[in-house]
Amino acid sequence: MMISQAVIAQAATYREAFQAAQPFKHVCIDDFFVGAAAEASLRDFPPFDREFALNEYGEVGGKAVVSDIRGISPFYARLYDYLNSPEFMAAMSAVTGIEDLRGDPTLYGGGTHENLNGQALDCHVDFNFQIKGGFHRRANLLLYLNKEWDPSWGGAIELHANPRRPDADEFKQFNVIFNRAVIFETNEYSWHGFRRIQLPRERLHLSRKCLSIYLYTAERPADEIAGPHGTFYVQWPLPDTFTAGHTLSAGDVEELRGAYAHRDRQIEMYQHMEERLGREMEQLRHYLDSVLAAVKAPVVGYARQVGDSSGLFHDGWVTRDVSLRLRADRAVTAVTIKGLIPDDFPQLSRTFEIGIDGERFAFSLQANGNFDFSCPTEIAAGTTFVLTLRCDSEFNASAAGKGGDRRNLSYHLSAIELSHDPAPGASRQR
Repeated sequence: MMISQAVIAQAATYREAFQAAQPFKHVCIDDFFVGAAAEASLRDFPPFDREFALNEYGEVGGKAVVSDIRGISPFYARLYDYLNSPEFMAAMSAVTGIEDLRGDPTLYGGGTHENLNGQALDCHVDFNFQIKGGFHRRANLLLYLNKEWDPSWGGAIELHANPRRPDADEFKQFNVIFNRAVIFETNEYSWHGFRRIQLPRERLHLSRKCLSIYLYTAERPADEIAGPHGTFYVQWPLPDTFTAGHTLSAGDVEELRGAYAHRDRQIEMYQHMEERLGREMEQLRHYLDSVLAAVKAPVVGYARQVGDSSGLFHDGWVTRDVSLRLRADRAVTAVTIKGLIPDDFPQLSRTFEIGIDGERFAFSLQANGNFDFSCPTEIAAGTTFVLTLRCDSEFNASAAGKGGDRRNLSYHLSAIELSHDPAPGASRQR
């Protein structure tokens, strides 16, 4: 057990404070670890290493992150095991009220964080989804390990309501003193960061030390789910001294130049991210097109699909327009299309058009449920022909708030039957 027994004993009190806190759920807990564990965390804290200090631009900065804490020392190896244990997760659920929390064995983005003099962290919202494991990021635990830290030096953790609106923004601030844990939920408005560290000359040997742990769940409330994204940053506003009538000093000019340069670097970073994502999306589209083209339709009877198709999904659902090529193994005198429109799809009149080797057949469907459209035709054995299916409506369950399926779907295709027996009832169009 590394968490203090006093923290466990007061878990209900901390949970109540966490749930009621503003600008978003959080709690500050002093003496979080038992004394020996806190002391060992500081004693074995790794020295600043430039190898672990690359920033978002690929440059060596003033922040070093060591995620593989198992290699730091025997104590940190035990700490790693504890932070991923059911015991620790149960304690975090008790303190936050978030059930079924789980850790990240890779400690991606977490571990030991060390910030040197002059370093700041722009207000930001964290990445929200662990792609590899498929888990939602739900909370951050930040354990500070600074035995000597004056609030006037900067570096205090700040939790903001909306840093994009400085005039109306509200925030909470906590000094980063030794063995203090700040735990807060992570969502699309959990903005946090810290101001620039400005140590006095006689304290330049100090640095801001923190152990960062991120907590996840397999699910999260539907109204909190957003598309997976990386970290979003917002720059700090200009100091209050920049007001109308203020005469700029040389220091002010330097600060403005630095702020503009920092802003431009962020814009450049996001531009490169968008370009990279655009390339990845184009590659994904090509891949999906090839996958969809290889999907085989549920063909039954005297023909078989040859070559690629379009508009078909692997699970039988289809889009508004479907096209595939068939080869008749024997003479075909009827093509029957069987499908289903579920009851939770919109109740409306639908028009279907079926194309068979240049012929067109039109059908109307007035109600949801199973359907069965039979088209008389004459296809000689050995003939390769194109079959097209078109429906004038489609439905997106996710957009309608009725499920997680984000595809635009028309119906479920049960079978394409090719036989010798035509069935009347279709209107043929040449």
